[in-house]
Amino acid sequence: MISIRPRQTAPRSHGNRSGFAIILTVIMSALAAAPMAPAEPTLAWGAETRLDPGGWGRLARDGRDWFAVSTRFAGNESMLRIHTANPDPGKWSLTGEVARPGRKLDNGNLIALPGGILLLTGRSLVDGASYQLPVWRSADRGRTWSELSVIDRSEGPPGTMKGRGLWEPHFYPLADGRLAVAYANESHSAAKPSYSQVCSVRISPDHGKSWGGEIRLAEEPGGGKLRPGMPVVTRMDDGRFIAVYEIVGIGDADVYMKISRDGVRWPPGLGTPVPGHHAGPWITSLTDGTLLLTSCSNTLSRSTDHGATWQPLGPPPFDAGSGKRFTWPALYQTGPGRIAAVISWNGVRLKYATLR
Repeated sequence: MISIRPRQTAPRSHGNRSGFAIILTVIMSALAAAPMAPAEPTLAWGAETRLDPGGWGRLARDGRDWFAVSTRFAGNESMLRIHTANPDPGKWSLTGEVARPGRKLDNGNLIALPGGILLLTGRSLVDGASYQLPVWRSADRGRTWSELSVIDRSEGPPGTMKGRGLWEPHFYPLADGRLAVAYANESHSAAKPSYSQVCSVRISPDHGKSWGGEIRLAEEPGGGKLRPGMPVVTRMDDGRFIAVYEIVGIGDADVYMKISRDGVRWPPGLGTPVPGHHAGPWITSLTDGTLLLTSCSNTLSRSTDHGATWQPLGPPPFDAGSGKRFTWPALYQTGPGRIAAVISWNGVRLKYATLR
């Protein structure tokens, strides 16, 4: 008799499943313990404010008050207009105006000094004859202004000074309390060697009443046709100063940079290129040490290593079209994680953003 027995099946083992569960648990624990890469920062831009129908907008802050300067064009003359926001930088009111009969004013730049004093500079010209960088002073929050000094001048008989102008002055304070200004300077175009344009610096020991001799920030070695210009300088969190400027004649007015220990003595030559930026650069240093850079490329970049490397930061504040547009942008920190951007494109326009 044949005995048929049911097939003996080994008990189902849970060992493999248990092993997999253990491995999965180990992996998940390791991932949880591993440091997470920080999310890339972005800017969340708010509503737009149209500050002025003119052009060339720049800001300055004194305590809780914000001040803005813009250019108003009127025929063969132009004037500088001062606006104030207190305390909300989104609500601006016209405070005062500065004009010089028979001259064109533009490229305004403001700085707030201790004691409630505001200084204003800009270019003042009679085409082909007189180019000046005057300084005005206000002790009443920008309502009235008196001329204090002239940073530099380039003047001659009418019609003889074409290509010898002075442009785009930018104030910046030094660590020792002195005041510095950087600007574009064509006055050496007839010198030997000849420089089409250089970036110059002058220092005031007395809060803008007088100015020392010219210091070269950027120039083509040995002279030539390259045109470093539109310099902007800011102090970094390590105490050093970084300058950015365009160089017309290299690429598409490519942006270059230099670093100085004291904001007075600058390395010779043209400096180091900053990728992706062209014409009219602006740089600002945030309180956490981050550098923000923009230009007429109308994009934003950030550096967390004092300008050694740059990363894109988006989105841009304004829709001014793709590629280079002459918007002459500027950036300012208005509070913790808060940024203001100003451009000159269909008037002077401002936007505010939160840095996330």
